[in-house]
Amino acid sequence: MAYNKSELLTLPVEKRLVLAEELCCSVEDELFPVSKEEILFAEERLQHHHLKPDDGLGVDSFKKYFEDKYGF
Repeated sequence: MAYNKSELLTLPVEKRLVLAEELCCSVEDELFPVSKEEILFAEERLQHHHLKPDDGLGVDSFKKYFEDKYGF
């Protein structure tokens, strides 16, 4: 498929951002495949969150935990 790179680069910023997002999304599944086990795990965690939304860490607590554990 032919495209004119010069023409694409002259598009307004907003249109280039939309195009970039669409291009990234179009290859996302191929570059970062997700296994059925990972999907099931994520669904289980989401279901747990819906049942007990106060069980997890808040954003600030998570940042502190991450910083203490990994140093950044």
